[in-house]
Amino acid sequence: MTSVRTGAAQVASVWEALKQEIKAAGPELGIDDIGFASADPFVSLKSLLEQSRDKGYASGFEESDIEKRVHPALQGGEPASLIAIAVAYPSKMINPPKSEPGAYRGIFARSAWGQDYHQVLRTAMDKLVSFIRERVPEAMIESMVDTGALVDRAVSQRAGIGFSAKNCSIISPKFGSWIFLGELVTNIPFPPDTPVTEDCGECTKCIDACPTGALVGPGQLNAQRCISFLTQTKGFLDEEFMLKIGNRLYGCDTCQIVCPKNRGKNWDHHPEFHPDPEVVKPLLLPLLDIGNREFKERFGQSSASWRGKKPIQRNAVIALGNFKDKSAVPKLTQVLKRDPRPELRGTAAWALSRIGGEDAMRAIGEAAAIEQDGNVLSMLQKAKERLMSSTALPEQPQAGHASKLEGKSEGELERTTEINEKQSASTDKPEEAAAWKPSAVTGLHGKPVYYDELLTPIGTLTLCATDEGLCHIDFGAFHVREAHLQQWARTWIGEYRYEKNEEKLSDAAEQLRQYFAGERKTFDLQLERYGTAFQLQVWQVLSDISYGEALTHQEVAEKIGRPKAVRAVLDAISKNPIPIVIPCHRMSGKDGTLVGYAGGLQTKEQLLTLEQQT
Repeated sequence: MTSVRTGAAQVASVWEALKQEIKAAGPELGIDDIGFASADPFVSLKSLLEQSRDKGYASGFEESDIEKRVHPALQGGEPASLIAIAVAYPSKMINPPKSEPGAYRGIFARSAWGQDYHQVLRTAMDKLVSFIRERVPEAMIESMVDTGALVDRAVSQRAGIGFSAKNCSIISPKFGSWIFLGELVTNIPFPPDTPVTEDCGECTKCIDACPTGALVGPGQLNAQRCISFLTQTKGFLDEEFMLKIGNRLYGCDTCQIVCPKNRGKNWDHHPEFHPDPEVVKPLLLPLLDIGNREFKERFGQSSASWRGKKPIQRNAVIALGNFKDKSAVPKLTQVLKRDPRPELRGTAAWALSRIGGEDAMRAIGEAAAIEQDGNVLSMLQKAKERLMSSTALPEQPQAGHASKLEGKSEGELERTTEINEKQSASTDKPEEAAAWKPSAVTGLHGKPVYYDELLTPIGTLTLCATDEGLCHIDFGAFHVREAHLQQWARTWIGEYRYEKNEEKLSDAAEQLRQYFAGERKTFDLQLERYGTAFQLQVWQVLSDISYGEALTHQEVAEKIGRPKAVRAVLDAISKNPIPIVIPCHRMSGKDGTLVGYAGGLQTKEQLLTLEQQT
């Protein structure tokens, strides 16, 4: 046994040996990775937390005293070390049930699959504490999971569990971000581990894909816009967020699903986290009748139950509205007229207005005659205006269509989460939601960005234009590329709204058809170019490359008078928002070889082949 009192005078190798013994014991204790760090204050973190608080980004669930979050403390003693632990959890579900007409389903985030991870990690850490005290009886140790004062991610990063990613997760080189985190504070002076030097590089997939723009920058989260947070709130939600929630009942995995570091990673070696498909992907309608006892019996073991049944039931109502489930009208009518909770009644009014039809209109009118709550009355009025609007609600793909798409997702994207996000957001015209509170980011009264889709030999293109001219061309259909297009608009336009308008894009579409038919070699279009001064300079050089010719990146750098800025030129080319028209496909390597292209090398090769043949 080792004494903490005498340990300080002993050589560091004693504590290093114990550290290695602890790490080796991790798997037997139910822990996948263990890291050690100093208990020094997190000085640089303090200003970041203060900025987040001052900007209104905090969720309110975290410790309010920032000093406690950045200064490790140990009751009755002086902290010497921090021990971070990680436990991996699954990212895939075996044979998940699919939504079908009349039997639509919601989805829980992976962190809520299986047993509540707080309980699992506390059990594992209790074993770890016992393991250490068997060897150091006088050791002082305190453990915490999620609910402690310290910032789990900051501790894990310092302890070498992984690096802090742009999506605000800790990404382990081995496990990806599919890990639960916990930490211990101790007076044992363990030698610290080396932090992971890997990072996200230039990848911004998580930021681009965030449905609500909650990732306001690399490693910066506005929790007030985060779907994971919003699904756990108990009040009314704005129109924008209800549309984006899709069929999520608790949490959101989008930023982790799209992360390349998570590709192919699925960890099923902890049986306690294995999902029961009927629990984590439940039928929506039965949730509206579930009582407290049944809710506790069915969901009580999940971390999703900590806020009770109200948020989950409200989110189920939202999901039924986003599915436009006509079979749900009777039940939603019952909620609208009889549920004692104003939040559910108001949300049911919104859902009914999404579904539409005479029965929905009748229910809205009858409920308005008896409703007493001001917020609900306001939502009923907006629902009535929507239903009476001369602008017909667009038909939305039903779950049968969604199911077909689900099976084609990468491995298992959790299928409905992504699909219904796209379905509920991309098919709604701005006018439909005009009666509801405008979004702070995608302001429904913001600058219109018109779009249309064009089928070409290289696949579907989404064309976008403002009133000033063509501003963006993206490879893929609008519903596939919507998150990317939203991020681009947020960055360069600010307040915006996307509006499908074939007429506004007709000229661009016709000239592109002519180009692909080999009938056009130059474009005569009004362009609205959004970019930095340097990017605009690079794109102008690209525009001057003649049909069938090519330039190298070095040549572009020289043409703008910046011969040493080849890397910056490469970055600017990769961000060209109007490919084909601004022909970045005409770039080649020094030896004439193909180099990277936003639409993929195969697409680039097709374009070059087309130009060589005509």
